[in-house]
Amino acid sequence: MSRKPTADSHGDMKREPDIDRLTTLLGQCLGRIDEQAYRLQQVDDDETVDGADDVLEQEAATLQELIGSMLEQTQAPDQSDLNVVIAAAVSACLGELQRPIVVRQRLEPDLPPVACSPGQLSFAVQRSLVLCTGGLVAGDELWLTSRRDGEQVVLELECPSVANDRNLPARSQTLCEFVAAMRGNCRVDRDDRGSLLVVLELPAALAIDEHGSAPPCG
Repeated sequence: MSRKPTADSHGDMKREPDIDRLTTLLGQCLGRIDEQAYRLQQVDDDETVDGADDVLEQEAATLQELIGSMLEQTQAPDQSDLNVVIAAAVSACLGELQRPIVVRQRLEPDLPPVACSPGQLSFAVQRSLVLCTGGLVAGDELWLTSRRDGEQVVLELECPSVANDRNLPARSQTLCEFVAAMRGNCRVDRDDRGSLLVVLELPAALAIDEHGSAPPCG
């Protein structure tokens, strides 16, 4: 049976429809979804987790409403500062975690803006952080690197990986599809050292000259 988001969460969205608040709510919702997914992967195939289906169904409805609210709020502008979004998303993520982790950042200054709305970029970064932090334990390190690569702005996240995370491909699919819709590319891999690597390759916004037009291609 379908369950709608709680009245309190709906009221929060109506009272505070700003991007930062919506990003925080998205992080909380995605965290609860990942928590249930982690619980499910710890049990044997013939076991069940009481209440997991109901929680996932409710959070899926909440997630759908939050994304709809964010899209309504993010029609403009169409350029975003990646480093600013990273700072806000990391702060929100650390506030939600129940365990201390070490965040190390190598952010390239003076990056070109990303060609998307702040809400879209916030969702992509927030979801990347949720994927990375879900399996971390106290004291683990999370590395974030931003840089320019030609006509793209790149964000890399690296952290220890849960070796038996069978649900990682499914949990990554939403992020990969969302980034693709932004005309970008997302890769989620594990390396030989057992680290999880999430790479977002995002289109840089074209520079606008003083007459309000972009420079010609070629």
